[in-house]
Amino acid sequence: MAALYSQIERNMHSCLMRGEKIGVIEKSLQSKYKVDTTTVRNVYHNLKGKHKSIKELRKTRIKDLKSTIRSIKSSINKKLKKKEINQKDRFFIHQKKRRLAIKQNKLKRLEDEEISLCFGTKKLFLAQYHKDENGYSSHQEWLADWRKARASNFMMVGAKTYTSGNQLCRLTKDGNLKITTPPCLLKEFGSYIQGDGVKFRYGQEFIDIALTPTKHKRGKEYRNGTEKAVTHRFVKRNDKWYLHTTVELPDIPTISNKNNGAIGIDLNVKSIAWAYCDGEGNLKQHGQINIDLENKSSGNSTHILSQAIGQIIDIAVDMRCPIVIERLDFSSKKSRLREQGLRTREMLSQFAYSKFADLVHSKARLSAIQVVETNPAYSSLIGMIKFMGLYGLNSGTCAALVLARRSFRFSERLPRCLNALLQPVDCNKHVWHYWAVTSKLLKGCYRHSFFNVRVRFGVKPNIQSSLEKRKILGKSRHTPIIPSDASALGLTSA
Repeated sequence: MAALYSQIERNMHSCLMRGEKIGVIEKSLQSKYKVDTTTVRNVYHNLKGKHKSIKELRKTRIKDLKSTIRSIKSSINKKLKKKEINQKDRFFIHQKKRRLAIKQNKLKRLEDEEISLCFGTKKLFLAQYHKDENGYSSHQEWLADWRKARASNFMMVGAKTYTSGNQLCRLTKDGNLKITTPPCLLKEFGSYIQGDGVKFRYGQEFIDIALTPTKHKRGKEYRNGTEKAVTHRFVKRNDKWYLHTTVELPDIPTISNKNNGAIGIDLNVKSIAWAYCDGEGNLKQHGQINIDLENKSSGNSTHILSQAIGQIIDIAVDMRCPIVIERLDFSSKKSRLREQGLRTREMLSQFAYSKFADLVHSKARLSAIQVVETNPAYSSLIGMIKFMGLYGLNSGTCAALVLARRSFRFSERLPRCLNALLQPVDCNKHVWHYWAVTSKLLKGCYRHSFFNVRVRFGVKPNIQSSLEKRKILGKSRHTPIIPSDASALGLTSA
């Protein structure tokens, strides 16, 4: 059956690439392979999913390439703006231009090429040209593996209007599995293939819910069906067949309520900080879970994040409150890693935020906890200025507290000392405008310098040299200083 499905899929792909209509293709494939309509439809749904994923992946790759090209051009322009360009700079510009041309050609090919599929994987296809390096003694040995790989999986799409949620592959709650044989294989294998004792270690309860019998209206009549459609995929690994069953999760009513507060989560490279506040925004509990994702495989990283998130989910279940996370996307920044500094590259390469967000959503849904995504703008800055000294927390926990408070739409106004210097009277600008000004003001300032500085009134506004400023503030020449009056900020005060 896997070999049959694979042949139909390859022929269908060729016909679709030639521009033929799916209705004409279905009829020709049914007569050619002597199969029913449902079998051809199953192959079409599987192939359509592959085509869609290729298109979506191409969009992502084009977006990343454009981001990389902009970053390379920016690096070249920075070097060209220098007053004196030495031999090292000329070599740098030359190599960057070479890389820029490579990326531009790759982008053009991606935008122009059609959908291409290699059934059996491209890696195994290229192995025939390097048989010795890949452990093959002859072409026939490689060909046997190639044919096995091409016939290693097939899918049977479910429909809730049929018994057991699938027309050709019927699974019951008792674990009985019955697979209908295609018409071309009836003489060899009979009407169906049957197995029993099919149970899943994870998700069996959701499959049982999906298999709940129900009636569906079809025209003027009702026919027996199930609550949800049940889709089965058969995959062969290490000479064994594995069954992958997919169902739509039922609507689980959430037990969380904002009246009970909220838990904010802030993901850092080496830790996950969380803070719980009540409905009025007051901090009640906080904590930090250390994680180590450096040099870890994808599976290990997922396991470490899953365990840490599970602990926070348990707290949310006890408090019956929602979880608040940041709405972030690091894909564009990661595409420009080559142009960043060493510390930034190390940080971004270990920052698995997309995987973290997916795990939070999936685990929270199973626990009936609501997840709220919020804008993370200035969360670390607000946490450092307003809450770090007040509660004696680290920066990650403060940022988590800001996220939790933001889910209640609380306005984080500037402290009085900064408000008097930065915010004029009767100003209609949003409060984030002044946090942006504060962020620029504190750029390059060490955190200990910020907490040591006290706002001083009566300082002469016409101090010119930075050395005199440091003498007044009592700082060393290596410590960045923070201006303490409105004139030094270049702003006007009331």
